[in-house]
Amino acid sequence: MMVIYNIGTGLVVTRREDSSWSPPSAISSCGIGWGAQAGGELTDFVIVLRTTEAVKRFGGTAHFSVVAGLSAAVGPIGRAAEADVRAGDGGCAACYTYSCSKGAFVGCSLQGSVVTTRTRENCRFYGSQSINALDILLGSLPRPPGRTAWSIVLATAYGSS
Repeated sequence: MMVIYNIGTGLVVTRREDSSWSPPSAISSCGIGWGAQAGGELTDFVIVLRTTEAVKRFGGTAHFSVVAGLSAAVGPIGRAAEADVRAGDGGCAACYTYSCSKGAFVGCSLQGSVVTTRTRENCRFYGSQSINALDILLGSLPRPPGRTAWSIVLATAYGSS
């Protein structure tokens, strides 16, 4: 049994009602947990927000999550499945988290983390000092010009722009 910590940054995109993908919104995360674990891993997460209400709640400035999950990684192959509840200034919502990992790790844990919108990065990227995460994720903001790597991956995986 041991205490763990995590820290990271990432992007959030949503699938809009017309099946297009929103532009990305920058986030950062840090947290602490406890559980039976051994090793170390590098993980890429996909957070599934199943409803527009969940996206609105996630789109607040900051929120806290409580997560229970299982994880294993051997070399370049690893997976984790988690269920979590998120609450913050945007409200409370349930979501699912999936991930791909690499390293040498096995464990189960209970974790808490804080996810914040990187407002300064969003303002710098979109050239507006008044933009917020909901403007990006649910609003009519167009995607950034050009085909970015994330839009190519989404179009390839899901068959839409």
